[in-house]
Amino acid sequence: MNQFRHKPSLADLAPLDRVGWLSTQPDTFKTWAAENGRWRRFVAGETLYFAGDEPNGLFGLGAGALDLTFPLLGDEPVAIHRAEPGFWIGEGTPLAGGRRLVSLSAAAESRVFHIPQAAVRELLARDPACWQMFYEQSFNNVTTAVTLLAEALALSPRARLARLLLRLADAQGRVNGNQDDFGRLIGMTRSSVRRALGSLVEAGVLRTGYRWLEIADVERLEQISREA
Repeated sequence: MNQFRHKPSLADLAPLDRVGWLSTQPDTFKTWAAENGRWRRFVAGETLYFAGDEPNGLFGLGAGALDLTFPLLGDEPVAIHRAEPGFWIGEGTPLAGGRRLVSLSAAAESRVFHIPQAAVRELLARDPACWQMFYEQSFNNVTTAVTLLAEALALSPRARLARLLLRLADAQGRVNGNQDDFGRLIGMTRSSVRRALGSLVEAGVLRTGYRWLEIADVERLEQISREA
């Protein structure tokens, strides 16, 4: 049952009407999204779907954080990406068909906008021009995946960690998490993360606490994030 008790409007999509893929689409498309989707809340650790599941629509992150994992080594999931507000996923299945390729779970308490698969299929059958909009979102996610791969191949461990921290920091420059979290997200061992963090603290760009970090010098951390 849709949560809206009034005629849906673009304001019901906030903040997704201002950030991410949906914000760049025509108002008619945003209105369709508002009319067909609903907000859902997930607690930290809760799974939205698993790799191999049948597709059940589009998900847009409004608040919190989502983790994407891939079952590369048997049943052991490998972290691919931690998504921030404005992130969308689920466009690939209506484009190509098939089952879910990755698993999606809440890394923190999260507010997520869900548009059911049936609504997407009905829209595309009625208005094939809307395929372009979904291809745009697919291109966004491919770009993110290629960027992460290039960073893993070309950048120093310290630079990769710096980029992750800059991406995950809130408006006050704080980053929640620990060495295990960071290592899992960028494919580094705990010892490698510890050395990289120690180097950044020693350089004066980070302050540390229990399960949080604070960026003390954003400009210097951005410089380090470009190290090869």
